[in-house]
Amino acid sequence: MSRTPRKPKTKKVAPGKGKATSGNLQNKVLRCGEKHISKFREALRQKNLLLSSTKTETQLDTLLKILQYRGDAGVNTPEGVGIGFARIATRVFDLEMRGWRIDTLREDVITADGLTHRGIARYVFRGRRVDFIDPQGALDLGAAA
Repeated sequence: MSRTPRKPKTKKVAPGKGKATSGNLQNKVLRCGEKHISKFREALRQKNLLLSSTKTETQLDTLLKILQYRGDAGVNTPEGVGIGFARIATRVFDLEMRGWRIDTLREDVITADGLTHRGIARYVFRGRRVDFIDPQGALDLGAAA
């Protein structure tokens, strides 16, 4: 008795990134090597957006400005590391907790070491969360009568 051959399993791919099957990945892969990071850093330097300190508040202020400046291009993890953010995901989380909406997209990246990293995070600024309630603003300490 012979079996009908199976179709290759398909993998989920981000919208607009092409179609992928287990045997034939057609995703666009970003080359995020030294040259790319240098150009990225220089563009931010020209806009006076480079990180000036490792203090949390400085990192949060700078990252917010960078994400706003970059718009839909956003910043991926290797780019963030290349400009001085050791834990960019943590800073993004902190910004989200302050009421900012930042989308996390996934992409495949070839880094300076020549390795392909699948599903690297790219953070894209979307603006202020509409449903955000500032806990400090919600405090009613009462007014003197």
